[in-house]
Amino acid sequence: MIELPPSKSIGARYMVATYFAGTLPADPFFQDNEDLMVLQEALLEVYSDEEPIDYGDSPIDVGASGTALRFVTAVCASSQGADYVVTGTPRLMQRPMAPLLDLLKEAGAGVEALGENGTGPYRVKGGTLKGGSFSIRGDISSQFISALMLVAPSWENGMKLSFTTPLVSKPYIEMTAKLMEKFGIKTELTNETVEVPKARYIEPFNFKVEADWSSASFFYEACAINGEKLEIHDLVSPRVSLQGDSMTESLFTLLGVESHFNKEGATIQKQGDVRNDIVFNFKDYPDLVLPFAVACLCTNVHFRFEGVSNLRLKESDRLESLRSEALKLGFDVKIGDDFVEWNGLTIEREENPIIDPHDDHRVAMSFTMAALKFGEIRIEHPEVVEKSFIDFWNQIPKIGLQCEEIEGVMIIKNNLIH
Repeated sequence: MIELPPSKSIGARYMVATYFAGTLPADPFFQDNEDLMVLQEALLEVYSDEEPIDYGDSPIDVGASGTALRFVTAVCASSQGADYVVTGTPRLMQRPMAPLLDLLKEAGAGVEALGENGTGPYRVKGGTLKGGSFSIRGDISSQFISALMLVAPSWENGMKLSFTTPLVSKPYIEMTAKLMEKFGIKTELTNETVEVPKARYIEPFNFKVEADWSSASFFYEACAINGEKLEIHDLVSPRVSLQGDSMTESLFTLLGVESHFNKEGATIQKQGDVRNDIVFNFKDYPDLVLPFAVACLCTNVHFRFEGVSNLRLKESDRLESLRSEALKLGFDVKIGDDFVEWNGLTIEREENPIIDPHDDHRVAMSFTMAALKFGEIRIEHPEVVEKSFIDFWNQIPKIGLQCEEIEGVMIIKNNLIH
């Protein structure tokens, strides 16, 4: 049975909620997800300080975790006496932060970009912020909005946030609202606004973080490619899940994958009809683009996906990563500002191609499953999967693949083909 890591999205929100509830775990809590471990360690640094400390010479380093960067920055800004420098990898420091930083400054926090042209690291001086009414674009990273929602109960007047453009990734914002409600904070969310009252977080009894639907998508991808029945432990039905990426279940029915849920988790198998020429807008589900796209390529399903412009701002430019690595496998994928498509056009496949994950965990995991079609796939820098799924390579044999790391390259083989 496949074992998934806990939901990174829920786990990150849980950590911030327990920070404000005064119940943040001191011992390692999410040992199979590097991003969540980084976030917990960063929050503990702030949480444990009874007196203001200048961390200018010893910054909080969140590595490559965009989630930790956004959430920790908002928490520091909302913590009385906080004075920190928040830093991370060079690429992370170049990723956009202005919408979050500008609003935190408007709310009364002291935030300074220490890099060139408004980039990181960021000096953050926090306090009890006044809050009030603000506006922000809705087509930015949903984590900016979620970060503000999570910290707003600590502000004197709470927060009313109006969206000046339509929301993208709305399921992630809805997840934040649902988790906050479990901690006793009732928000009011519409397509135009979100209102968060001043309130106190109270941790619910026996709260459990769900298994991660984003990670499950790679095994749905595997099932779509080879058709084998798979069992996934502890995966919660979309009917009750807090996660927007539970859309995986419905999405992969387009490739014939059907799901059955019980108290143990999910059983998935390719039994239904496969649709060709799929058109889908992924603006609310950006993390599902890569596994679904590779599944379509490996099953000869033509597609056009829209609402994907934000993929250029992830751990890698995921549109370009998909195009370049798919080309090595013989698929001529086309990309634009807000679309990616494949109409069946192929070129000669590279001999013994090596996939470059571009330092992106989801690129590595998505292309791993192509071994089910081609018999062998090689992935450079396989350690990148640790960002969200530390045990990934130990789960791969459960779907009929063998993997061995040689000189920094993971070789994944499907012995049924050879």
